Amino acid sequence: MMKTATAVILAALPTLANPPTDTAPLSGTPQIPAGAAEAPADLSGKAPTPKPPIAPPAGSPSSPSSPSAAQAPQPAPQSTNPTAQAPQEQTPQEPSPEARTPQGAPPAAQAQPPTPQTNGQANQATPPDTPSGDRAAPPPESPVLQASVAEASDAPTSPELSSTAAQAPGTTDQARPAPTASPQQTADTGDLTAAYRGIVKIEVAIRMPDYSRPWMTGRYGTGNGTGFMVDKGLFMTNAHVVANTERIYLSPYTDARKIPARVKFVAHDCDLALVEIDDTSAFEGVPCLQFSDNLPRLEDTVRAIGYPIGGSRLSVTRGIVSRIDAIPYSHPRNEMHMAVQIDAAVNPGNSGGPILMGNKVVGVAFQGLTNANATGYMIPTPVIKRFLKDVSDGRYDEYVDLGASFFPLENEALRRHYGLPQTPVGVVVGEVLQGSSADGVLQVGDVVLAVDGLPVDSSAMIILEGQRVQLEELAERAFKGDQVTFSILRQGEPMTVTATLRSLPGKDINLYAYDRQPRYVQFAGLIFQPLNLNVALAHKLDMKNFLVELDKFIHRGGAVVKDDLVIITDILKDEVNARLGQVTNNLVTKVNGVEVKGLRHLYELLYPEDPDARPPYTVIELSGKGRPIVIDNATVESANARISGNYGVNAPARL
Repeated sequence: MMKTATAVILAALPTLANPPTDTAPLSGTPQIPAGAAEAPADLSGKAPTPKPPIAPPAGSPSSPSSPSAAQAPQPAPQSTNPTAQAPQEQTPQEPSPEARTPQGAPPAAQAQPPTPQTNGQANQATPPDTPSGDRAAPPPESPVLQASVAEASDAPTSPELSSTAAQAPGTTDQARPAPTASPQQTADTGDLTAAYRGIVKIEVAIRMPDYSRPWMTGRYGTGNGTGFMVDKGLFMTNAHVVANTERIYLSPYTDARKIPARVKFVAHDCDLALVEIDDTSAFEGVPCLQFSDNLPRLEDTVRAIGYPIGGSRLSVTRGIVSRIDAIPYSHPRNEMHMAVQIDAAVNPGNSGGPILMGNKVVGVAFQGLTNANATGYMIPTPVIKRFLKDVSDGRYDEYVDLGASFFPLENEALRRHYGLPQTPVGVVVGEVLQGSSADGVLQVGDVVLAVDGLPVDSSAMIILEGQRVQLEELAERAFKGDQVTFSILRQGEPMTVTATLRSLPGKDINLYAYDRQPRYVQFAGLIFQPLNLNVALAHKLDMKNFLVELDKFIHRGGAVVKDDLVIITDILKDEVNARLGQVTNNLVTKVNGVEVKGLRHLYELLYPEDPDARPPYTVIELSGKGRPIVIDNATVESANARISGNYGVNAPARL
């Protein structure tokens, strides 16, 4: 669901389309170029289905349950990488100069959905269709390090966020006052200052893909953000800081060297990344920052450390924890995870920097609100630790989905219909998505009584580690290949079924893509591309025209039998395609009577291995169009040669 406020990713990369939220990354990532299309909150026309936040470990502060899909997502925070700006779909109001200071990047295009803003400095050319990131201008001068620091506390107990929000396990219902520095902490300040040497400025050279002209190489730019050492030669930062990068350099604290680095793991769906270096000499004797075992509590004092705009040295700002909630992440767009709101100054360039409470890391700065003061966000340790555990086997597998929706059984007549007692236990399965984890395991009409041995109440909540959270939170904290056991009633008969968790097929069509060049096929001047969020923003597509096809693809098993939905996005004018009429922005259904399964399949139909096998004419059928496109194959080869010379299309396809 689109928001009413505009957010811009403050990265140093080129401007991109904005995420459908009011928040933007705080790094120097690119922004969408002027004229970029609106970013729909969801390509299917539905509000993104929020994922419940990962419940923190026992003893951690309360964590709200994620909002339901029907609820409008909260504004997405802006990332804190000063040099790159995240893509903006709508930017009705220009973000403040403090939020982003692109160097040489064109103004962000105005899009209708508000866009989150990452904290970064923009220093690069505006790339097409890429989110404004956290790369920002040079970071401000860091204040003198204080001799005393806020007390670090791993004890949970955050107050309940609202009367309806579920708390994270291990929290209490009372907010505690901000801690004060103890003599021991003051004595340890020297060690903490040494750890500051492990907080680095990250400078990147990027190439932003051009989804409006997919055969082009894209635009180049620069950006910067922050990172911190978590192991020898290994640094954590935001995914939007290092997205679409060609080169990465780390600059240690109080050191003029620029050390080459490379991305080791990246998780665009939760905006985290690990970069590594070979030359570790600059970090000999430098301690790694340690992660806290628990979430901070409301009103806890925290410090944001990084290299934001305003100077070139390390900056430290202080504030309190204002809120813990599940919100949309501006970098991937249609993904929701747990986040912590803080009022410490978090500006472009802070993206990827640590948020400390005492001497431990409680989060990573990543985005903020462009239309609000003192509202920054950090990725909390439950999300960070899930990412680290996921990559421990050498690869990142992304988040998994249950693939089922559950309807509350609070109505007495409904409970009698399903043969249930008038006690608040059990929910009914309302929908099972084809190809999902629950497909073939659960059925519509099943009554779920327990999951992994945890009773499910009539509002689809469970008690997990002493806290009441949404049932779907089990998937939020699980991994690919994990199993979930359901105790159910099916037509009145009790039974137990087990689902093996995996990602929902086709969900990537609804997420912004990074680190890859646009795919396309050119045939007789017709440009074919797969329908996805990047393409929709670049060509300003009205997604209402594709609601039925998107619903079939994402929710009705279409992604199981098809690789892509293919659309004609442009016509490079030539005599071969003259007087075809309005054919752009239409989905391709068949070529010469064969149903198209994806972009690669389309290429094989248009360019068969044996050119002599081509029929005299190529007939292309479009969704909702009674009249097909007919191309004389005898003219295609010469037409492609003319088009290549006139428009610079050097290859007929990139698959």
